[in-house]
Amino acid sequence: MITRRSERPLKTDERRGISMQAKREAALVVTGTTVAVFLVCLVALWIFAGPGRTPERREILIPAGTADLIAAGQNPLDLPANWSFRSGDVLVLDNRDDVGHYVGAWFSPYGEVTEITVTSSATVFCTLHPAGQIYIDVTPRRTDWMLAVPPTLLIGPAFGLVLLMALRMLRRLEDPDPLAGTEVGRRGTRDLEPEQLVPGVTEDPGPSSLIVIRE
Repeated sequence: MITRRSERPLKTDERRGISMQAKREAALVVTGTTVAVFLVCLVALWIFAGPGRTPERREILIPAGTADLIAAGQNPLDLPANWSFRSGDVLVLDNRDDVGHYVGAWFSPYGEVTEITVTSSATVFCTLHPAGQIYIDVTPRRTDWMLAVPPTLLIGPAFGLVLLMALRMLRRLEDPDPLAGTEVGRRGTRDLEPEQLVPGVTEDPGPSSLIVIRE
């Protein structure tokens, strides 16, 4: 009698192993792509920011009567509509007018000195300009690596998933059933191995295996 083991447990283990391998592959592809996008964003930031410099302090003296002149449509401070800064620069408002003034969300009370640290570009409300608003153009520094985080989180995982799907589609075109190759290989190996026989039983029954009972 020839004994053989059931193949069903092997198939279950193989499917579980392939599932774990697919999860590890997905995690590696998405993580690797996200890290690569982050490095690309850092390089782009390094090129765009250009050579660094120490933060500057820009002081604006607001004399008395400024608000009345601005209300009349004049520009007594001769301020441009676009202000150019570098990240980390400090805008100092020395308000000697009779009223307070706004620059965006910052308020400068009359008779006080207000310091504003500029960090990002924006079009803001401004009572110091006759147009009522100004555009603050802020050039980032090479050390502002946090600017690379939003585009990385937006592009990195999505690009990684697209790359993962493309890799799996190519793999399916080459091998439609990953278990088929494993099964064929296992069967070929089993055919090459000698079969184990139960002791006391010959493969080819002959006269020596016959039992004669005499009465």
